[in-house]
Amino acid sequence: MPVRIYTTNAGTDLSDAESALLADLVGCHGRAVLLTPTFAELDLCRHDAAEAGISLGIDYKTPTSWLRSLWELMGDGRGFVDNLQRQMLFSDMVTRLDDADLQPLSRSQGTVRMLARMARDVLPGVAGAGAERCRGDNCQPEPKSDAEARVFELLRAYAGGLDRRDMVEPCEAADIMTSVLADSLPACTRAVCVRGITSFTHGLLELLSAVANNGGEVVVLLAREQAAMREELAAAFDARGVLFEAAPLGEDAVASDAACGTAAQPAFIEIAGPHARAHAYANAIDDLVKACQGSEVDGAATPADPVRVLVVSARAPQLFGELASRLAARHIASETTEFTAFSQSIAGRQFTALANLIERMKAADEGTASKTEWWPAPELTDWIYSPLSGADAASARGFDKNMRLSRSKTTTGVKSLLQSVQGQVRGARKAASEENWFKNVPCVVSDVFQALWRDKPVTALKAMLAVAEALPDRALGGLDGQARRQAETALLRHAIDILMNDARALDVSQAATVPVLDGVRTKVDKRSTAYDYETYEVDRTPRAQVRFVSLADAAVLRPGSYDAVLFADVDLDSYPLSHEEGPLATLTAELRRDGVSLEPAALLRVRFGRAMQASRGPVTLARVTHDRQARECYPAAVWTELRAHAETAEAAREADADKAADDAKTAGDAKAADADKAKCVGEGDIVRDFDPAAGEGLKRERVTCEAPQHLSAEAVPYLVLRRRDGEGEDAPLVPRLTSASQIEAYSTCPLCWFVSYRVKPQSIDADFGNMEKGNFVHDVLEHLHARLPQEGMERVTPMNLSRAQELLREVFDETLAEHAGKRGTEGPLVPLSPVEERQVAEILPQLEGVLAYESEVLAPFAPRYLEFAFNELQVEYAGWPLGGRIDRVDVDAENRAVVIDYKHRSGVEEFKLADPTVRDEESGEAPIDDPRWLPAHTQTLIYAQAMRRALGLDTRAALYFSTKGGKPALRGAASAELLEEERGDGRIPGLKKGFPGEGGSMDFDALLDRVETGIAERLRELEAGDVAAVDPTSTQSAHARCSYNHEGTFVRRDV
Repeated sequence: MPVRIYTTNAGTDLSDAESALLADLVGCHGRAVLLTPTFAELDLCRHDAAEAGISLGIDYKTPTSWLRSLWELMGDGRGFVDNLQRQMLFSDMVTRLDDADLQPLSRSQGTVRMLARMARDVLPGVAGAGAERCRGDNCQPEPKSDAEARVFELLRAYAGGLDRRDMVEPCEAADIMTSVLADSLPACTRAVCVRGITSFTHGLLELLSAVANNGGEVVVLLAREQAAMREELAAAFDARGVLFEAAPLGEDAVASDAACGTAAQPAFIEIAGPHARAHAYANAIDDLVKACQGSEVDGAATPADPVRVLVVSARAPQLFGELASRLAARHIASETTEFTAFSQSIAGRQFTALANLIERMKAADEGTASKTEWWPAPELTDWIYSPLSGADAASARGFDKNMRLSRSKTTTGVKSLLQSVQGQVRGARKAASEENWFKNVPCVVSDVFQALWRDKPVTALKAMLAVAEALPDRALGGLDGQARRQAETALLRHAIDILMNDARALDVSQAATVPVLDGVRTKVDKRSTAYDYETYEVDRTPRAQVRFVSLADAAVLRPGSYDAVLFADVDLDSYPLSHEEGPLATLTAELRRDGVSLEPAALLRVRFGRAMQASRGPVTLARVTHDRQARECYPAAVWTELRAHAETAEAAREADADKAADDAKTAGDAKAADADKAKCVGEGDIVRDFDPAAGEGLKRERVTCEAPQHLSAEAVPYLVLRRRDGEGEDAPLVPRLTSASQIEAYSTCPLCWFVSYRVKPQSIDADFGNMEKGNFVHDVLEHLHARLPQEGMERVTPMNLSRAQELLREVFDETLAEHAGKRGTEGPLVPLSPVEERQVAEILPQLEGVLAYESEVLAPFAPRYLEFAFNELQVEYAGWPLGGRIDRVDVDAENRAVVIDYKHRSGVEEFKLADPTVRDEESGEAPIDDPRWLPAHTQTLIYAQAMRRALGLDTRAALYFSTKGGKPALRGAASAELLEEERGDGRIPGLKKGFPGEGGSMDFDALLDRVETGIAERLRELEAGDVAAVDPTSTQSAHARCSYNHEGTFVRRDV
């Protein structure tokens, strides 16, 4: 019999004509099968058929359940493979294969998913079906590439695995059933009616064709919006030798138009940006509720019943989470259903993260990866923070600090630290009172990690499950804690069952099954009650009940199910029009196993049209027009079409209004026309955009702020840290020890000093940067110069240079080992990767060059004070107590001293000090004329003055020693007698054009005194509370190297 393809104007409800058609099929054949795409639509059809009195004799099926029932009736007894089993089998196959046997495919879950989709849709086309595969006489397609050949090989191996396990792919079962139906048509398949299906698979087309060609009756009912696929469907049947006829079903035109129309023309809302999105959507829902409460729509909620509003979104659960609290504050309850995947759950995320971390840690231990691949293991901190670890936030913070402070952590150390955290939390819980909600919650921080380390995923999941079952609901959230806890426990139980039972039944390893767990899902019903925002008491009689659903779920609702409907985020990102492309689509076409599907734009029209019918009152569409970067967000095609339809309707109303003589009617039409214009919402109301209660009950005050970069009178006394100078509370307060580096920082830029030394924004991570390299070089040179006297060398000279460099290499290795055991707070240099190890190795030849340079300079002097700390020597500088540590002080036989500060950088030209008394030849001016003059760098000059007072040395030079790069150098200031006259004369090279300068009138002693006087003035400004940034127009700014963007960060803007 020919396939009859009818176009129907019905929506989700069965129309009278459809009911009559079904009754006729039952009358002719005794029974009929009704196929719909979802069980929700089946339930609606079953109800409508019962109302029409025709339900007897009708089998209600989806295409999948129909195939399963046919297989149970006429199949060979093999069981259907489901999606999870399919992925488990392919994951096991990919895991067992060598890389050579898998090339050119990659060993990844993406490959597993691709192969699983291909097996689901085209396996018979590659490996044959049933008996023909067993006989080996199936026609195997020729691969067109190496990748396709490997895919065919894997699919055939998979098919063999199914045969051994007595399992079958549904697409293969469809091919077998097609052959069976072609030979013999049972009574239960002689009449098949297909309704509302938008995607006909190859298997479904084959089954329907077999029924029609063997004398059965097949009727296909297409909605009016599905007319686009009618020609393709007819061509598909024609290609299979099936006769067909297409016609409208002959429904009443008036009834059909009413069914397809909506209660009202939709309204449109355009929101300028994402910050106003939640507030605008909450307002839109509130407006819909008010409109329904103030209307007299037939069947609408009575004052005693809450208004029922449907919110349609492509990401309904996420939107529920964003709007639930805002709606609750408006006395509106809300609910949604979420299908949570294991990969999206707390357990799944932590399980995967820990497994991946352990894989990297093991690779580092084996030497196949560097330690930087896993340290500082933020995954472990996240795990401890997780409620399923059974620990607390304080433990997570302590662990995080411990890990990040040390680059020397080993895997053994990490395990020990986790065990320590677990023991501490368990001890605290044991000692807690019975009223403590978490007393009986086990801590499994270490147990889970150790189980995964030993490749025992079931043990790890069971430990998580024990915590999930013991946790109070509030630990997983205030609004939906109970639902989330139930979801976590359900997913964990399901995952454990899969690993323990399903994997064993399929003879698949647990290791191969673990990656597949990401696809395990569970259904979670989430609800949010309304409350009073002032008392936070639950409102038992909410104004409205809002349900958040996807477009697919909204499209199968009965017309008039809700009082109002809001479509949120109607943009191209949420509702794209792209067709599926890729290897599967290509292979399906090659094997001629493609089906017929409604193209995306038409499918959207069908679903939006039916979802709009779910409202018996107002309908609103809303979208955000720009993203966070102010880039334009494009509307969905349906938005554009509905706007165009609304504008056309508006133009028609305006034309009618011009002809109308009744003023009241004209006014009413104008009002309706205004509703078609899009309402625009901006982001200007910050309080309502971010406050869930939209600012209700908030008190606002305008306060006076301090001027930018200015401290209040109350804060100034705390700027300078002080201590008691003596015993007892009556002892005077004096400033604490101040370091030369702090003084230099303040003199350069007061604001940078304030941020660096008072605000102290700093990371706790142990780093591998310039500071750590500088610390390492300081320690190497200190240890080297301390060892020289033990080797009979007072200092490095050209005569002992070779031996000194040998000693350097020994000290270098010893110091590197010493740094590996240092605490992170000491700034050790600990390389973790081959790249970092090469950077450490590059330091040694640089230091060998430093020794060669040092052997030829400062000939009368020898290192005497190394890393010299003078905090206890009561040194006063510029009227303030001074402390600190000097890298090195060299002294000669005449008690003259040279202060040296190491700088591990490639050049020290910026530390070159020009004589401030040398006047410019053109202007005649000299820097010394500025009463606020100070050198750019004062650290060694301060140390030089301090050494005079602390040790009675005759300090004659304050130098900076470059230790990095191929050209070590000394720069700074020195007495004239120490300047090199001739190359290699043993004095200081490179200072002739610095200080003292030619034509200058200041000696070294006067320089130290002038610098101290200038610094004293700066310290008085500090004590007075001056923390303003350096004036960009001053001479001081020329050498200010500020670490902070003052204009961008510290300037307050009045509004």
